[in-house]
Amino acid sequence: MRINRLDLERYGHFDGTSLDLSNPDARLHIIHGPNEAGKSTALSAICDLLFGVPERSRLGFRHGNNALRIGAALALPDGRVMEVKRRKGRTATLLDGDGGTALPDNILAPWLGGLDRAAFERLFGLDHARLRAGGEAMLAAGGDLARTLFQAGSGLSGLDRIVTRLTGDADEIGSPHRKQASKPLWQSIDAHAEAAARMRNEATKAEAWEAAEAAVTSAREQLAAIRATLAEAETARSRLERLRRVRPLLARLDDLASALAGAGEGPDLPESLAADWRRAEAEMLTSARQADQTAKALAEAEAALEAAGPVPALLSLAAPIEALYQRQGEMAKSAADLPRRQQEQAAALARLAQLARDIGQTADIDPLSALLPDRLLIARIRDKVKEHARLDQARTDATRRHEAASREARQAERQQPATVPDGVSLARADAALAAAHRFGEVELRQDRARRALEDGTARLSQLTARLGRFALSPDRLAALPLPPPDVVERQRQHEQALENKRLRLMEDQRAAEGESARLRQALRTLSGAGEVPTPALIAQARRDRDGHWAILRPHLTQGTPAPADAVPAFDAAIRAADDLADRRDRDAQRVADYLRAESDLAASADRLSALTREAAALEQEEQRLSQGWADLWRPAGITPGSPAEMAAFLTQTATVLAARDLQAQLQETLDSVSDDAGQCAAHLRLVLTLCGGEDDDSDSLSALRVAAEAAHAQARLTADAASKAEQRLALVRAALDNAADDLATAERALDGWGSGWAADMASIGLSAQALPAEAEAALRVWEDIAGELRQIRDLDHRIAGLERDIDAYRADSAALLSAAAEMVPGLDVAADAAATALYDALRQARTLAARRESLQQSRDQATRRAGDAARIARDAAAALSDLRHLHRVADGDDVPALVAAASRRRELRASALSLQAELRKAGDGQDPEQLRHAVTGLDPDALAAEVADLSTRIERAQNDLAETSVRLREAERALEEMRHRAGIGGAAQDAADAAAGAAQLAGRWLRLRAASLLLTQAVERYRDRNEHPLLRRAGTVLAAMAASGGNPVIRLKVDYGDADHPVLVGVRQDGSDAHVEDMSEGLRDQLFLALRIAAVEAHVAQSTPLPFVADDLFITSDEARTMAGLRALAELGQVTQVVLFTHHEYVVVAGQEALGRCVQVHRLRA
Repeated sequence: MRINRLDLERYGHFDGTSLDLSNPDARLHIIHGPNEAGKSTALSAICDLLFGVPERSRLGFRHGNNALRIGAALALPDGRVMEVKRRKGRTATLLDGDGGTALPDNILAPWLGGLDRAAFERLFGLDHARLRAGGEAMLAAGGDLARTLFQAGSGLSGLDRIVTRLTGDADEIGSPHRKQASKPLWQSIDAHAEAAARMRNEATKAEAWEAAEAAVTSAREQLAAIRATLAEAETARSRLERLRRVRPLLARLDDLASALAGAGEGPDLPESLAADWRRAEAEMLTSARQADQTAKALAEAEAALEAAGPVPALLSLAAPIEALYQRQGEMAKSAADLPRRQQEQAAALARLAQLARDIGQTADIDPLSALLPDRLLIARIRDKVKEHARLDQARTDATRRHEAASREARQAERQQPATVPDGVSLARADAALAAAHRFGEVELRQDRARRALEDGTARLSQLTARLGRFALSPDRLAALPLPPPDVVERQRQHEQALENKRLRLMEDQRAAEGESARLRQALRTLSGAGEVPTPALIAQARRDRDGHWAILRPHLTQGTPAPADAVPAFDAAIRAADDLADRRDRDAQRVADYLRAESDLAASADRLSALTREAAALEQEEQRLSQGWADLWRPAGITPGSPAEMAAFLTQTATVLAARDLQAQLQETLDSVSDDAGQCAAHLRLVLTLCGGEDDDSDSLSALRVAAEAAHAQARLTADAASKAEQRLALVRAALDNAADDLATAERALDGWGSGWAADMASIGLSAQALPAEAEAALRVWEDIAGELRQIRDLDHRIAGLERDIDAYRADSAALLSAAAEMVPGLDVAADAAATALYDALRQARTLAARRESLQQSRDQATRRAGDAARIARDAAAALSDLRHLHRVADGDDVPALVAAASRRRELRASALSLQAELRKAGDGQDPEQLRHAVTGLDPDALAAEVADLSTRIERAQNDLAETSVRLREAERALEEMRHRAGIGGAAQDAADAAAGAAQLAGRWLRLRAASLLLTQAVERYRDRNEHPLLRRAGTVLAAMAASGGNPVIRLKVDYGDADHPVLVGVRQDGSDAHVEDMSEGLRDQLFLALRIAAVEAHVAQSTPLPFVADDLFITSDEARTMAGLRALAELGQVTQVVLFTHHEYVVVAGQEALGRCVQVHRLRA
């Protein structure tokens, strides 16, 4: 089911808003709007339309709850379009398209697939909050495969919390299968058992009490005797073992004493002394060489400084010499400028004389200055000149306008039209054209209907061709006795269950075989390090030892000679048994691993046998199911493929039949539109007749429309042109009268212009008859004369200043030459060249002074280095002397050799101390001399035999001690129970209370455990049914969405590291695993979206497609991943309608770039 149109008639803040979602090419509808534009309202409207407006809706704030109204055009799977409206209420809330007839409330149920509002929102509704909650739920589940698939496919979240809470509550009560004394259930069970025992034993007689006390007394006496025997034997064995431990240590101590005596006596010098001594000797030699080198360098520096001579005296005049040198360029420029300024002065005087002659005046400066006109006079004359030019131009313009108006009047009279169209015919043509327009773009609708019919026919052919090997005509398809989809779904579920079972069997077989191989390898590895001292092997070694001892003991006790090989054989048996026992203690972990591996290997072999039998039974079940599947399709004459293929065939068959019905509807639509086209053509031909156009009898309605509209427009243009020509003639005649009045006014103004002109001309030396042009020329000459006078005065001032500067520079040069004459021999130059000569001499003096300063610094540095070298040599000699005095070494002694001997003595003493500590530990703190005395003359073989005999006695005593202790505890417990009995009546009441409490707790535990198991099994069944197809599809979608980045996830897999809890894992491009807990928030969001898309595709393949509604899914995605996500939604749009709400403009742009014509954008205005 699809929504072709959503009408928000009165809903929220919407009033009469409609969204057209019927575009067949659009695989994705993006509804964009800013905040507060109503995206959430439109999203809520879809759910309210399908399932009803809630009782307490908050969307009636504008229109009121009773006035809420939503409408839609729903495209049903069978090709029909249903117009419905939804109002708020308790009954009859679903209406037909006109809003007047109530429809059954369950009329939409067949196309909702059995979903209620909550299930629809969970599966077909997804917003950012649910997307983020799904990612966090996957993280909380650790990627658990079953829970992840179930949450993504159903929309439910928090499964881990529910199962954990159920399991925790059951664990708090206690499990009937595992006894835990601290749990309430087992406390009740134990209380009941205790009360029942009291009831049974209440009738005990006095003889039982006496027998119980006698049993306790006898057990205590036997236990005391065994403990005394055991303590005696352990003391003896401990003494003999101590002697065996200390004997080799005492021998090593004797060897160390001999070595220390051979090392001799000497000072106890530290090991670091040798290195210090060598370092001090090296420093003394180095410092001596440096002292010789620095003394030689100091002598050379003093000689060079002496040869450099004294500091030059000219440096005292450095400042005035540099100042004079800097003024040299300025004075050269002044000397060059002076002749040029004098020439400019002469030229200005010549120009002034010429200007004076032009206006009839003399060239004297003072008289000319007195005759210059003032600014007011110049402004008044120029205003009069401008006024004359303006008045003359006004007269010229008025004359030109009058002539133009005369021409236009004559032309307008010639352009009056000869004929005008009839008004009545033109009105009839207007009415006919309006009637044709009421049909709208009927030719476009006719073309669309024709193309829709062609597309429907082509789509029917394509859908029929897509049936592949089942391709039949639509009529034959309708007649086939096909099985219902639910039967096909059950077959698919059965096959999927068998396939999952087979895959699990294969995984279990591989795991069992791998486990067996691992265990065999583990046994080989454990045996590779030597024979494993298992309890059976140790027991056999002890039996061999006891057998040899049984042969040897009579000879030892009776003093008779033993066989020659008896003692060595007994000694070897003792060593073998002790070695195995020691190795058992040392290799306790290896022994335990070996025994565990042997046991696990036997269990793994049994497991493999059971799996083989289970595989054979599974194969028989698959054959039976395959035969039933073929029989199901035999009446239709079809050899079936897989259930998925046949389910797709049934879906495609329904689509083909719906397309056939749609084709018939499109044909009816084309016939209706063709009738409208005929009526429109009749109206257009009437327009042609009334407007004088020609009908060419063309079959094209578009051409007829163009001709009729052109003829009508031409008639209207002709009528409008006649009206405009008459209006234009009136306007032109009025303009001619106005132009005549303007010309007369301009001539009068020009005649009154000349007042005051004669007096002003006399002031500037012109006659009263001078023209305005002559007056303007005379004013320009007087302005030039004023400019030349200003320039002549300025040049006089500048020439005087240049002459003063040149004289001052020459005086300063002569004075500085005189002062430097004695400091610089041979300095004889003119005053103009003094600056350069003095500056060159100053630079030479500075060069000499700098060289002398450098030589002086070199001498000071050499002096410091010589002092440092001498000090270092003294310090090195003092260091050697200090080392000898500190360690009391004579002057002629070889210090490194003495240090090596002292180090050898310290090593021997340290080894002796270490052995003495080890001896104290091995000898249990006893005096070393007593231990040495005890081991003197001791036979090692006899010592070993005695230790072995004592070990056997101790082992037997320990076994007796354990058995007797058990008997004592049992006797004491029996006696204590008799002592605390309180009567059969109280015991019966206690038993009844405990039984009631246990029954209540067991019932609650059973309910909690059943709920947990049912939920877990539902999740596992969903995983079994969807694991492989859903993961493959989700992996493909995720790889496309997460393709950006340096090492993206390219597919999904199942990790069976823990066979009881397989987890979902991503595989990156380099082959590494990406576990859910290692993924970023954005990648987890995309994984959950991919799983949801795959789940929706799987759902709509088995049930009626419903619109998938999403809201702001790409908040955490960049541009590349947003485009990839939009493509994934568009792929989902091939099987069901997809609507995405967003307030981000970049999502709209990304959708248009990625999908082109396959996306349709709807905009909501704020």
